[in-house]
Amino acid sequence: MLKRFKLFSILSLLVIFAVGCNGPKVGEGAKVTFDYTGKFKSGDKKGEVFDSTKGKQPLTAIIGKGQLLKAFEAKLTGMGEGASKTFTLKAKEAYGEKDPKKVVELDRDKRFKGVELKEGATIFAMNKGPDGKEVPTPLKIVSFTDDKVKVDYNHPLAGEALSFNVKVVEIEPAQAKVEEKAPEAAKAETKEANKKA
Repeated sequence: MLKRFKLFSILSLLVIFAVGCNGPKVGEGAKVTFDYTGKFKSGDKKGEVFDSTKGKQPLTAIIGKGQLLKAFEAKLTGMGEGASKTFTLKAKEAYGEKDPKKVVELDRDKRFKGVELKEGATIFAMNKGPDGKEVPTPLKIVSFTDDKVKVDYNHPLAGEALSFNVKVVEIEPAQAKVEEKAPEAAKAETKEANKKA
């Protein structure tokens, strides 16, 4: 009797595992809802959380639409609902290495009028994105004088290796594109169906 119970238990677990493995998976075009915590992987801030959904709503993104880092998407690909994963992205896979050419000195002119300058503070400038729309660009104030302002255009997480703990909450698989039929073809099908009825 004990052998049968053990066998039944093992088979039940295999069925549960197989059913879970056959559910939707993260892939191109899928709408994915997930919880995550991002931490610095090294340096002075090692282990410090830089962002998290803990206590907030999970994030939702469509894979392949540029809403997430490509390397982050690659790590999510193949995961199923309820799956968890911890992974690290090197700086070049995340927001890139720090680029010294992105630290520039600007005239302290009308662009900075009314802006409270403080070393280390982040301000936002409006710039045109690739699609021509205005997008806010973060600038870190490195230093300033009465005449000049040195700013850093690097992403705030540039140069950092980042560790992520992710749990997939929900997956809506990509919808297959339905070919639209020409109106004439649809009418012909309707006529044919009416004849048969």
